[in-house]
Amino acid sequence: MLVRIARHGESEGNFAGSLQGSRFDTPLSARGSRQAEYLAIRLAGEAIDAVWASPLIRARETAAIVAAPLGLGVSLDADLVEFDWGVWSGRPYDGAIEKEVSGVRARWRAGETELSPAGGESPARTAVRADRFLARLHASGARATLIVAHGRFNRILMTRLLRRELGRMDEIRQRNGSLSAFEWDGSAPATPLLLDDVSHLPPSIRTVSVLSDSVK
Repeated sequence: MLVRIARHGESEGNFAGSLQGSRFDTPLSARGSRQAEYLAIRLAGEAIDAVWASPLIRARETAAIVAAPLGLGVSLDADLVEFDWGVWSGRPYDGAIEKEVSGVRARWRAGETELSPAGGESPARTAVRADRFLARLHASGARATLIVAHGRFNRILMTRLLRRELGRMDEIRQRNGSLSAFEWDGSAPATPLLLDDVSHLPPSIRTVSVLSDSVK
């Protein structure tokens, strides 16, 4: 199975420099819509037989733009929603919150992936969602799929596909409108073919954000 994974285009929350997570649901910005359109152009000639997306509006809008030229509908799956940042959700990513988030991320890298932000979700719990979705994806019989989801969730999903330690999730960058691809047989570690590729996006519409690449 060829599994393509895209991060949604820039949202209004991304543009504002907010830490969104699953609770802060904003639509695509004007630039984010253009990013999705360029992603659609890139994938228009590809053999894709199913498109899955997070039900959050920024992912749904991106998926709809990409799926239209393919003549496909979009299957929404609640397990694809973004990581829940708890009390940090919706907050501007300023120096104070950056220090707090960086401290938690350091502990994740050290293997404490059961740790969650206050009121939020742990990477280990998100990985359970990712595994559930991958089981459904494998059972679907699709041969070439596109998944449109979110920065932190995609990192965790890819870590599960690659059978890596969860603490390594920040090794995979995820920019708005990026495309990654894997060959996966449903059991062995997936083979990465493409990671966080934004070559289809003109430099003028790529997102430059105050958020670090590991948080977005």
